[in-house]
Amino acid sequence: MRKLAIAFGLLAASCGQDNTHTSFRYHDDGRVKPAVAIASMIDTTSFDAPWSISEELTSMVIKHIAGQGSVFVQSKEEYPIAENPFTQDISWIKRDFNNQEFVLFMELVEHEIVPAKGKSIPHNLAPQEISTSLNMGVRVRLVDVRGVKPRIVLQELVRDSYFIPKSLMAPDYSQIVWGTNEYRKSPMGIAHTQIVQQIAERVSDYIMLAKNQ
Repeated sequence: MRKLAIAFGLLAASCGQDNTHTSFRYHDDGRVKPAVAIASMIDTTSFDAPWSISEELTSMVIKHIAGQGSVFVQSKEEYPIAENPFTQDISWIKRDFNNQEFVLFMELVEHEIVPAKGKSIPHNLAPQEISTSLNMGVRVRLVDVRGVKPRIVLQELVRDSYFIPKSLMAPDYSQIVWGTNEYRKSPMGIAHTQIVQQIAERVSDYIMLAKNQ
């Protein structure tokens, strides 16, 4: 079933989850930072977890972009989304978000644990150590809404694969949950950090490029 989280800005803190974000509107020298509203990630995968993977990844993207310090993350309001943000018609984005500068949409299209094979296996690993890989894919669309018409400035599919050797036993994610220190050190926690860093860096770079044009 298509799982669509419809919210913007920072996610409300949940029990046991680390949703601490800090974003300031101005640089230390008084210059105004470009601002982005970040939509909660759409999840079209069938991966099952005791918590919402899309909420976790959205929270991490917000935290990483805010933590980089070059972009201000809009965080105080929520907006309903009546349209699919990944279609060709994006005119509604300007209408619905005319007070924004940039709007980031994300969709989790792949999140699955599969047997490791091919290039994903380190060459120095013994065959008996071969285990699994966590394959992930997030579709990203960044829209500039400063002009008369909205303009797509970044659109790509960010992919990553995290190799999990057989000797590293998969934890029980009903016990090792999002927000705990144990989870952050787990294979899934590390894998999520990797792909989120890629997304945050790409989005911040393209916002700065668009802002300086």
